[in-house]
Amino acid sequence: MKRALSFALVMVVTLGCLALPLAPTIPPSPISLSANNISADVLYRSELITSLYFLYGSTFDDFTITTISNGNSQPARIKVETEIIGYTAPAVDTITVEAGAMVEVRQNPLLLPDAIDTLMNEKPATFQVRVTYFEEGQEIEILNETDSVLVYARRDFPWEISGFSEQEVYQFLAAWVTPNDPSVEELIRLAANYHPDGMMTSGYNGTPNDDDWDVWYRLAAIWDAVSSEYQVTYVSTMVSFAPGSVQRIRLPSEVLGQRSGNCIELALLFASAAEAIRLHPLIVLLPTHAFLAVRVDAESNTDYFIETTMVGRYSFEDAVQRGGEEYDENEALIDSGAEEYGLVDIPVGRDKGVLPIPWH
Repeated sequence: MKRALSFALVMVVTLGCLALPLAPTIPPSPISLSANNISADVLYRSELITSLYFLYGSTFDDFTITTISNGNSQPARIKVETEIIGYTAPAVDTITVEAGAMVEVRQNPLLLPDAIDTLMNEKPATFQVRVTYFEEGQEIEILNETDSVLVYARRDFPWEISGFSEQEVYQFLAAWVTPNDPSVEELIRLAANYHPDGMMTSGYNGTPNDDDWDVWYRLAAIWDAVSSEYQVTYVSTMVSFAPGSVQRIRLPSEVLGQRSGNCIELALLFASAAEAIRLHPLIVLLPTHAFLAVRVDAESNTDYFIETTMVGRYSFEDAVQRGGEEYDENEALIDSGAEEYGLVDIPVGRDKGVLPIPWH
């Protein structure tokens, strides 16, 4: 069963602030110190969204911004160091600030791989910033301050992010679509065993409306492999202790390894497999529910809608039948952009810089 989509959601990304209160109605609270006519003003975030940390400095504004002002008549050599102690490597920049000039130093300390593995729950941490200048071979401290920050768990997805609309936040789910994960690549190999031709091809072959059933057979093969080889089934689990509206979402490799997933996790798993074979996946979001859509060809806006929670219990044809019914029931609300309804276009997310989470 195929359904037409007339609604195209385009993510408009603006550089915004996440945890630091920088909205126009809330003044920032920077650290500000000076020495010998050199001043340092530091803005930093009170929370780090671990799962999306690689978007800081691009889609998101930078984690910390240090503004250096040199009130002297000579250039000054300045070093700025920031880190979240125990969780990131230090970010270090050494710059020359001309006489009477002001320079911004934007930094995004990189998360340590070992620290990511420990972040199964959100944890309090200490942010440190140190600013020094060099004079006659000596390093003289202008500022050395610490403050508490919250580091999110590595699987936490925040459904609310300051500075972004609800529909824009939905697009960040594309980070959980991981087509290059070895577990997803293994799934594609096993799916070949369930394809009528015993293989899996990549991309669209130019046949309009999937009239030769090429896309259908590949998606059905993935469905059968997930059901039979991995024995994945639907299990509802969505618990997080982070403040605000946050959901713990397992990555596709974890869903395969644990042989279970909730609605959003299963939709993201099948989206990952679809993208791995260069198809065009989308995630359909309803209040408290999600399922998958996949374009039937490269040119139209027609999709197979797949109720992924039926995996392991029903056939692929049954899941497409139910998915189409669900979309028909909610199409008007999805098209209107009603609250808690959305459509996450994975290729659009990629174009906006929302790349797969870089760990398994």
